[in-house]
Amino acid sequence: MTTPFAGRPVSSREAGPYTAVVFDFYGTLAIRRGDSEPLRDILARYGYTADDDAIWRFFNDGIDGTTHHEHSLSREHYIDWQRARFLGLLRDLGVDDEHHEPVNTALRAAWGVGEMEAYPETAAVLAELRRRNAQLLICSNWDWDLREAVVDAGLHDHVDDMVSSAWVGARKPHPHIYEHTLELVDAHPAEVLFVGDTWSCDVEGPAAAGLTPVYVRRSDRDPDHTRPSDATTTYEFADLTGLLDIV
Repeated sequence: MTTPFAGRPVSSREAGPYTAVVFDFYGTLAIRRGDSEPLRDILARYGYTADDDAIWRFFNDGIDGTTHHEHSLSREHYIDWQRARFLGLLRDLGVDDEHHEPVNTALRAAWGVGEMEAYPETAAVLAELRRRNAQLLICSNWDWDLREAVVDAGLHDHVDDMVSSAWVGARKPHPHIYEHTLELVDAHPAEVLFVGDTWSCDVEGPAAAGLTPVYVRRSDRDPDHTRPSDATTTYEFADLTGLLDIV
């Protein structure tokens, strides 16, 4: 299986405390413009009430570490699988068949080009980390078009490589996606920070893989349902600027 993104070559570097930083994408580096819930709004437009629990389960399917290798053979395989899953969700939500295609089309448009934007500090922090010779990667539970979303957010030139769960057939926190990401990093796992906003995917999963997690929880984000109430970690910041104190 090939990854449809080839980043710039990374040269060997003298080992330091942390020589590489891997970032989650959504909610960590960038957000959808307005950060609204487009599916809920679209359903309401057609007279349906969203089941928030069912929608959360759909968009976080695999959060327990499942794989879908058979659906990641190509972009076509993946899109067909996602389409079938989404139509199944609409049926579960009681959406009439006649509204399946309009809702699907409207949702894809809502997540299309021009809808992603980086957080205010993201570009500057990435530029400073690069100035310090850190390797910078993205590892995201995303669809096949992660590269396009990163370009849309204006961050493509700020990272050395990226990994989407769609490409590797496994979603965080499955060990395979971290193993695949580490294959792209010129560093020992102990020299790699993993930065993200979801406890199970960006703290527990990376820690189990030998990486050092950095938990970022922004004030405008919904509560993280995957974080135990008594859980703590070494590094926890309100935005990305905290990284400049540890890299």
